Amino acid sequence: MGWEGFRQCPGCGFDLATGDGERGCSWGECPYLPEQLDVFCPNCRFNFLTMEGNSQCGRPGVCEHSDEARSNVANLRTWLEVNPRVAP
Repeated sequence: MGWEGFRQCPGCGFDLATGDGERGCSWGECPYLPEQLDVFCPNCRFNFLTMEGNSQCGRPGVCEHSDEARSNVANLRTWLEVNPRVAP
């Protein structure tokens, strides 16, 4: 199964776009999230979808630690269009 077919666990309120919400498990982050949907810098957790967070390097647009996270933004946008959040 590729990232296109990823489904969150039933009852999980974790918002993949913002990193907020009530999780359906005790994990801090989704342990099943495909790496192609991860838009957070692995070093400082800056969110490249929302462009929010405290970038440790001060250069989130060119940070050498986050090339993959920046490239995943298009994937997550596509996934969110197909899998819209349902308000509780």
